[in-house]
Amino acid sequence: MVLLVVSGKFPNPQPSTSLPLTTQKLHSFSLLQPYLHSAISAMMQRRAKHVVGPNGTTASNNDDDGGSAKHKTHPLLVPFAPRLPASIPPRSAAVSECSSRYCLPGVPAPLKFILLSFLGFAALMVMTAKDRHVHHHYKNHKEDSGIRGGMQKEMLHGVPHAPESLHKKIVREKYSQPQKSEGTDTINKAAERSASVEASERMLNQPSRFVDSEKKLKQQLLLLMEKQKAEKKSSASNPNDSVLGIKISNRYLGEDLLPYPESKGGEKEWEKLMQDRKKELSKVDAQEWKERMQQYSDMMEDIVQDTGVEDHSDESIHNSEEHMENNHVEDTTKEELSPPALAIPKHGTTKSKLWPTPAEKEGEDTTILLKPAFGTHRPASNAIFVFAEGYDLSIYLAFVESLVNTGYTGDVVLSISSEDKLKPDVKEYLLSKNARAGLNIVAYEVEWSCFKRSGQAASGSGEGMHHCQMNHAFGNASGEAIPDPREPRPVATARYELYWMWSLQYNSDSWLMLIDARDAWFQLDPFKGLTTSVSPGDDVLVAGELHLFGENADVVRIGTSNYNRNWLVTAYGKNVVEPYFEKPVICSGSTMGQQVAIETYLRAMVAEFDATNCKSKGCDQGFHNYLYYSGKLGHENDDVIVEGIAKVIVHDQGKGIINNLGALRDKPLSEWGLYDAKKEVVLQWDGSVSAVAHQYDRDKEVNAMVRGKKRLFEKQWKDFVAQS
Repeated sequence: MVLLVVSGKFPNPQPSTSLPLTTQKLHSFSLLQPYLHSAISAMMQRRAKHVVGPNGTTASNNDDDGGSAKHKTHPLLVPFAPRLPASIPPRSAAVSECSSRYCLPGVPAPLKFILLSFLGFAALMVMTAKDRHVHHHYKNHKEDSGIRGGMQKEMLHGVPHAPESLHKKIVREKYSQPQKSEGTDTINKAAERSASVEASERMLNQPSRFVDSEKKLKQQLLLLMEKQKAEKKSSASNPNDSVLGIKISNRYLGEDLLPYPESKGGEKEWEKLMQDRKKELSKVDAQEWKERMQQYSDMMEDIVQDTGVEDHSDESIHNSEEHMENNHVEDTTKEELSPPALAIPKHGTTKSKLWPTPAEKEGEDTTILLKPAFGTHRPASNAIFVFAEGYDLSIYLAFVESLVNTGYTGDVVLSISSEDKLKPDVKEYLLSKNARAGLNIVAYEVEWSCFKRSGQAASGSGEGMHHCQMNHAFGNASGEAIPDPREPRPVATARYELYWMWSLQYNSDSWLMLIDARDAWFQLDPFKGLTTSVSPGDDVLVAGELHLFGENADVVRIGTSNYNRNWLVTAYGKNVVEPYFEKPVICSGSTMGQQVAIETYLRAMVAEFDATNCKSKGCDQGFHNYLYYSGKLGHENDDVIVEGIAKVIVHDQGKGIINNLGALRDKPLSEWGLYDAKKEVVLQWDGSVSAVAHQYDRDKEVNAMVRGKKRLFEKQWKDFVAQS
């Protein structure tokens, strides 16, 4: 067919050589004839040089009268000519042809070798770029300011600590910290440079499985999925009643407004409701922001007047890097970690009584009425404080049984749902652990009055989304119950008041741990090796250690986390907290210390809510990070010492007693070298066993292991009940 097109004319059809194409189809190629003719003619001429004809001569030996191949009859252009074995060109000729066309004719062989070597080296550089980046990072950045979320190179065992994209994200220019010498004007300019538009507090406060297991939005969308599956089995008679292909929203705006319309016909009305709700919340945000800033300013002025303490907030902004260096203490083994509580002379304390007790908000004569539902505190014991309301039996089994298996013999103090709301078998199980010897359970049943954001009364905390007040927790001097002195707030914030009440039941040298209930897994006794002896005299003030535990600093910083950045900005304002955007995140769900230090820390946490009135779920983590980075908790080598806190020690992720795993979602923990699947244990960066694995459920493999343990614990509990 191609030969006929090139020739520009059609031969008479022959019975043996006719082509199955019509003249009409061939004319469609007419525009391509000049290009095809030129290319094929050149190709045929090159091949003719090496083709042997029937008479034993090559095509190149034939006489050429200079005519165009278009008008000449060439032996190779005869349609359907019989193929002769002799017409196959010799291999040497083919190689020569390849060399002349593809192997850079005219280029010397040494230069060709150099070019090929360069191309190979370039390909190797591209393939190994990621590994070289990680090597350079750990070679030149062994320590970052503040918490060192990664490890030194020799401790990595060949496992990259974070992908290159995450390292670049951490140092983005939009989060660059202004120089100290430029002052407040530079901070304001840096705030104006931010290209991102700040979402409202309510828009960013979305349910997520990454923040305290909030799954409200997911639950609503699962209901939609079930409806769609049911409709597929029996199609809707009216298209307007269908739920297939309807619009959905990825924002949670309350229980009374679903993230999808009821049907296809209701989409327009649903969209209008969505827009109205967003406008309404935007106005509420603006008003709340003004009120919070005014309350914060008033509270700070009152504190300064009452205590005579100079406000160092501006100084802390410019010296945050220095604060981090002073506060950071090298990690050691558990046996070397914690000396006895320190006795500090009274004359060295200039921040005495900086924070009032939570009870003093209503007055100095306020008393605590809250008592355990069952169990008794043992003042000389160590204790673990847990807010554990609304969970089923499996959560309590995983927490308590894993702790029992470590040999821990201290107290576990729990806040649980009221008896009429407890899940089956929970109370019976907890009562079985109420003992004078070994692990001892102390449970509180707190009565809450909760409200939706609209102010309407709600049943329960709504997985932390509702705002609640404690009933019958405080009383007057006569012991009569008084209303909660604080406005409704998330239970995640109110829990620190409970922790403070519980802390008063223990000796000053007892060790206390504050940790989340749902995602904590114990592998070793967390208090083993900690010294607790102290004998304060009349002229000294007892002070202890406060231990904080960071998230992985190579993966997430305050500025790169929408949640953490928003909590701080909402509570304190962007100009105040922007210098902390490059700092590592410190987890508020895992804290340890001696009783005297923990009690002071808890007073500070409650005071921050009173000062800021930040009611977003998660603001407690904003308070937690602000207290540390602002220097309000004191410093190790400083004349200014906070009453009760001798020093604050911050542990890198994977190097302290509590290993926070939540930020490491880029790949499985086993690939990070932090999980031994054969031994079923979570590891530290140095390969040792972590005492406490926190946020383990973010990893599929570890979560599956714990679920298997839960099933085993449930079976053991059922067998125990059956035998008794």
